[in-house]
Amino acid sequence: MSIPGSGVLPGEELLTEMQKYNEELAKAGVLLAGEGLHPSSKGARVRFSGEKRTVIDGPFTEAKELIAGFCCSR
Repeated sequence: MSIPGSGVLPGEELLTEMQKYNEELAKAGVLLAGEGLHPSSKGARVRFSGEKRTVIDGPFTEAKELIAGFCCSR
């Protein structure tokens, strides 16, 4: 299993299952969008506290805090 943000893709089996699921959503007419995101090494986190802004450049090591992609459906 890969770590989100590491730039390493999931295994072939998981990719196949994700593709199958997305195809089923599309055939049912409920898939609006679905995309993978860039690795965290290309990202930044912006924190807001009142008028203060803090920008932290990636990569981020906490895998539980990362989003690797998204899927929008109706």
